[in-house]
Amino acid sequence: MELARKIAVGILPWAAFNLLLHFTPPRYLLLVWFLLIASQLILGWRALREGNPVAIVALALFLALFANGYTGTLPWANDYAGALCYAALAATALASVLLRAPFTASQGRRYVPREFWLHPNFIRINQHLSLAWAMTFALNGILMWWLQAWPLSAQLACYVSLAAAIVFSDRYPARARQRAAHLVEQAMRAGREATATG
Repeated sequence: MELARKIAVGILPWAAFNLLLHFTPPRYLLLVWFLLIASQLILGWRALREGNPVAIVALALFLALFANGYTGTLPWANDYAGALCYAALAATALASVLLRAPFTASQGRRYVPREFWLHPNFIRINQHLSLAWAMTFALNGILMWWLQAWPLSAQLACYVSLAAAIVFSDRYPARARQRAAHLVEQAMRAGREATATG
């Protein structure tokens, strides 16, 4: 049930964003943008406060697209807004991995005691999670590039890839910790056996 809630919370705002932008009459678009930016601030406030780079870039993108939609400076940016957003999120997530400051660590710290934040296993798990999200964002950027040609298929494929990333993020940390604990246990057993035979 908790996983279903995570998937819903992770996907529904983006689905609502796309539906509202495509079907709202032009005279109400300003109000829709205002509501979307406000919801991004409210839902992402904790991540923004923690300095999560993906949350910061996502908010900056919303503001930039709002400004562009209002001024009409770059009309093509409105047509490819989804692809541009996902490309920027992919680049941010990948940069966090390359800089060894995985963006998922800010959320991981909410559930892991402070003494483990610098532990190699905690960092490794978050490197893998952040890389998985970078690949998901990149895939969705490619899918959104084809939105004009296959609108429904591209949108559904994006939601499926987001759901898959959420499931991976939910299940992978526990499995990685179990595997690490098993390896430690094996090493300790081998050490005891070596001591006993020596």
